[in-house]
Amino acid sequence: MIHEIEDIEQERVRLSRRPARDDAPPVLCAFDVRTSGSVTEFATRVRSVLTPALQLAVSQPFTGEDLPIDAIPDWFVAAGRPGAVSVPDFALRGVELYEAAIGGGPWDLQEWLYQFDPDSEFRGWAWWDLTHSSDRETRIWVDTWGESFFACDELRWLAYVSGGMEVGGPTLVRAPDWIAATTV
Repeated sequence: MIHEIEDIEQERVRLSRRPARDDAPPVLCAFDVRTSGSVTEFATRVRSVLTPALQLAVSQPFTGEDLPIDAIPDWFVAAGRPGAVSVPDFALRGVELYEAAIGGGPWDLQEWLYQFDPDSEFRGWAWWDLTHSSDRETRIWVDTWGESFFACDELRWLAYVSGGMEVGGPTLVRAPDWIAATTV
């Protein structure tokens, strides 16, 4: 799925505020996340990484050169560097849990950022929302254009290194279930 610039701009808007219920597609995909800390901290971390990643998607040419990383949080940059010494505990635990759940090693930061290339067909999802399930449980909602099987390891990586202890899904869910959920 190629992401148009206008679509990425809408993702950026949805990161900062809940989408209008009338804008919801009939079906969304959800990832259930049990967090190591508060859901609010987790949500702040996820948004602090996705916001600059989506900004790069609308502002940078993806020509094979390294993308600027100065707006990416230091903890996220360090999480992808084996042996880095400045990785907070929540991110270190997330790296270990991701590796156990998915296999393979940590994501290279540039490779991760290149998943947001608007002309790439690798990213099979668009950010929709993040809702609160309980003190340590949240649900990440993404638009997958009705697909239940799509590339999403970059999203799982983000969830784990942002403080996710378990990341379940994706699960197709009807829009009324999202509408009834409480946004973080």
